[in-house]
Amino acid sequence: MKIILTGATGVLGSHIMYDVLEHFINNNIQGTLFLITRNKGKVAAKDRITELLSSHYTPKFLLDKGTTTLLKYITIIDADLAQLENTALEQLKGAYFIHSAGYVNLSTDEDQKEKIFHENASITKAIFKAFSPFIKKFIYISTAFSSGARSGLIANDFHNLEFQLDHRNAYENAKFHSEAFVIQQCSQLQLPYQILRPSVIGGKMLGLENRYFIPKYMVFYLMAKFFHFTAQRKAFQENVRFTINENTGLNIIPVDYVSKVIVKTFQRTDITQLNIVHNESFNLVKGLQLIMKEVGYTNFSILPNALDFDYKNTIEKLYYESIGKHLKPYLTSAANEYDTTLLNSILEIPKLDAESFTDMIRYARLHNFKDINV
Repeated sequence: MKIILTGATGVLGSHIMYDVLEHFINNNIQGTLFLITRNKGKVAAKDRITELLSSHYTPKFLLDKGTTTLLKYITIIDADLAQLENTALEQLKGAYFIHSAGYVNLSTDEDQKEKIFHENASITKAIFKAFSPFIKKFIYISTAFSSGARSGLIANDFHNLEFQLDHRNAYENAKFHSEAFVIQQCSQLQLPYQILRPSVIGGKMLGLENRYFIPKYMVFYLMAKFFHFTAQRKAFQENVRFTINENTGLNIIPVDYVSKVIVKTFQRTDITQLNIVHNESFNLVKGLQLIMKEVGYTNFSILPNALDFDYKNTIEKLYYESIGKHLKPYLTSAANEYDTTLLNSILEIPKLDAESFTDMIRYARLHNFKDINV
């Protein structure tokens, strides 16, 4: 078996790499995992991968095998896509291509649109053009939020709807655009494909090993990080007002659950679109209260209506001119849920309650919200 993976040094991609290697070993598969990975500064691509395979957060099962054994399954492709020749790609014939690399940026700033589109849609098109003649299936890792702002129950199919989707930012739009491109091109070439869409990715929750670990803190973690450090720096806490739809939830799914579902699903021929999401979104008001309690910021108010207001103090202004303006469209969106009937039949969705959500934030706080950059 041959599998090509992009984004192996990323939050989700690293976990997919771990689970593919475990899949090969447990099932006695003489497989090859091709990793499209670049050098980073003076650090060689192989050294970056080796670090991921030998660190304190590497799954114990793989640590016990040792990097020498694990690297036998791995071939690193360290090249610009524009420089890849067909002769070099011949070795990839018949491979499954899992495109996990992406640029998560929820910015609503106009000057960020072009970069967000390029990093997600344009690069996806270039990758597809280079590799599609040689592969047996293209698996695109998108986001459940490519559905945009919607209410009610959301099914797995985003591309046969009778209405236009309302995207909240350039990231959602670029991911949806990429999905449409993959579907159109694969249908034209009669190349099998899958669109797999995780929601907001949280820390690990399957088993007790490295529980709540995540290599990079994004989305709801960013709010916790902001107020954690604000609480530490300020003797006096200024009141911050949040505009939140009290019925809306944030859909959070553990990173290890997402990667295991992808590895269980990529060979299935009956699934072309799948949302990898929690069966119940976590209420935003409750989530905010738990975050603020855990990081020790107590002076805040919740406004039920999406009103524009003049900032009352420095912290309120700083929050809304940084992460707040990008998170606000999610805090004020209509409530929705996802149909997880198919997903739960693949792998049971872990429970996410107030205790485990708090533990996610606590893990991040105790690790000082420090990202791991490989």
